[in-house]
Amino acid sequence: MVIKFWQWAALSVIRAFAPERAAGIALARRIDWSSAKPGKLTVLCLERSQFIKDIEELRRLTNLNLVTLNAVRLKEQQEQWVPEADREQGYFSTWLKEPRAAHLRPVLESFGMALLTEAQRTMQVDAVATANIDYWQDEAVKLACLRLGIPFLVLCRENYTIPWTVPWMHEHLAKARFHFDGAGLAVFSQATKVAFSPGFANPDDIWVTGAPRYDRWIHMSPLAESQKTHISLVTFNDPGYMAVNTFLETAEIFDRVARAENRPGLTWLVKCKKRGDRTEVLERVGSLDGSPLLFEYDTPLFELYPRSRVVIGYNSLALVEAMLTDAPVVVPCWGEARPPRKDLLLDYNDPLTRRVVTFADSPETFAELIARAALGDKLLVGTPEDRRALFQTHIHLPGSDGGPATASAATEKFVRHYVERARLATASRTASSKAA
Repeated sequence: MVIKFWQWAALSVIRAFAPERAAGIALARRIDWSSAKPGKLTVLCLERSQFIKDIEELRRLTNLNLVTLNAVRLKEQQEQWVPEADREQGYFSTWLKEPRAAHLRPVLESFGMALLTEAQRTMQVDAVATANIDYWQDEAVKLACLRLGIPFLVLCRENYTIPWTVPWMHEHLAKARFHFDGAGLAVFSQATKVAFSPGFANPDDIWVTGAPRYDRWIHMSPLAESQKTHISLVTFNDPGYMAVNTFLETAEIFDRVARAENRPGLTWLVKCKKRGDRTEVLERVGSLDGSPLLFEYDTPLFELYPRSRVVIGYNSLALVEAMLTDAPVVVPCWGEARPPRKDLLLDYNDPLTRRVVTFADSPETFAELIARAALGDKLLVGTPEDRRALFQTHIHLPGSDGGPATASAATEKFVRHYVERARLATASRTASSKAA
């Protein structure tokens, strides 16, 4: 955007007397409007690394403009006002209503108002969407939405189907005394709706839509066996997966078998979550001189899984995603990776899961399985019906309840509902004001 001299001069004055407003205006000018087209509802999305997967699919399958503002920039700007001790997810929303942080509310609201007002100079913003209900850095925009009558929506990227996570979320919401002040929440599964319900005055404002990022998988045709050239390990190095030591052992076995069984046309891929995960994994694994392993973080699973002779991982939704393909899934199931049921996404005791997933009960079994995959042996996959059934225990399958046929369509319906509700509320207030 080219800034004219008078705009530059005005912004200089604002910086001097209202720095938070100047910061909001400057940040609004970083919004990416490139995908927006006239005549569509426009949703400003606070973009994060996982959220962008759903945004891209919604752009492809809906009649919505989804413009983006980098959430890291939003956070970094507010760090100059919000003390580090107050940057607590969930708690900050409560503290803004209490003496502890009430003095921050006017500054954040002014910042958010300036951001959205400046954004509206380019195009009407009909809704704002973020990726979780309680990010502290989203509070400024939420406050501005409340003032401007713009629905603040959450298209949640978290999913709570590991048994311990639902009571944990209930405890977190209770401790934080968190109550959602936005308009509505869209989630991937019924379990996630249950997890968040205590934070909502009306649980009907939580919609189970499924995950837009999976829409492109639903009618995918399998590739020929000759095109399946990858042996794929999905990292579970982060402590959140609760098996960091088993991951290291898994990676060492993966490397050892890759060196022994490598052959032309075969790719041994370690799929990392993002750049930082790749860096941490390489630091832990150590020297890999002469290893055929490739470490990537930007290869889409949509492209990788159909080409995979086997997918390896643990406690990850990425494995649930594989159920929409015909890729065999192998899960390490020894040491830390053999915990009680409450800690498991895929339960090694569950009959349905065992029909479609192979659990390697020892390092030796794991090595044998991936060596077989490298040789072209077909590992256990189960029936398509069982694979879809397992997927559906973790992620809502669009169309299964008579609703929209895709998660993207369900999400568009969700967005339009709250935009229309906001417009009706504005019209009602306007009519009442005129009558008075």
